[in-house]
Amino acid sequence: MEQQRRRPRSAAVMTALETVGDTLLLQVLFLLVSLPLFTMVPAAVALQRALRKTVIEERPGVARSFFREFSWAWPRVGYLGLAVPMAIAAAVFSILFWLATPGVAGVLALCVIIPICGFGAAAYVALLAVSMVAGDAVTGRELVRSIQGLMLAKSLPLAGCVVVLSTWLLLAFRLPTLIPLGSGLVPAFLAWLLVRQQMGAPNGATG
Repeated sequence: MEQQRRRPRSAAVMTALETVGDTLLLQVLFLLVSLPLFTMVPAAVALQRALRKTVIEERPGVARSFFREFSWAWPRVGYLGLAVPMAIAAAVFSILFWLATPGVAGVLALCVIIPICGFGAAAYVALLAVSMVAGDAVTGRELVRSIQGLMLAKSLPLAGCVVVLSTWLLLAFRLPTLIPLGSGLVPAFLAWLLVRQQMGAPNGATG
């Protein structure tokens, strides 16, 4: 009886360890592919889709799945590759500059810049979310329409995701070791929370 009880526990432990290992491998692949910076957005989409297929649906071949999904993402969102890193750098520079600027001008500038950054973060999480449930035949234009629909339909949950993501970024600035551990997985987890109820539905872009 004791051996029969231990076997399910051992199997559960091994399954949990395998899930953690596959998830961390996806994070490592995301970091490696994102090194040129202009590949960051397609790599994030690839992580999101591979996370569904290998971790959630338990299909084999983590690395193979990741690079297959990267090939899927590149023609659809590759044009964002240069724009997003430049926008992130500009946002960080602007926020730091106006934080150091005393007076009303700095406060007014931050009141404009921070909501814009929040909108951009929401759009990024929405992109990951719709990519996770999108079918292989979905086009880039359909992804854009799905992002717009998700942002309108789930504006409050997206706002919560932005708050959580902003909190994590603040922690990462204080503790940079968090960046290689969660730069891909934290947004991926938030995006999954948005569409987890749709995971059982047939593949197709959300609208």
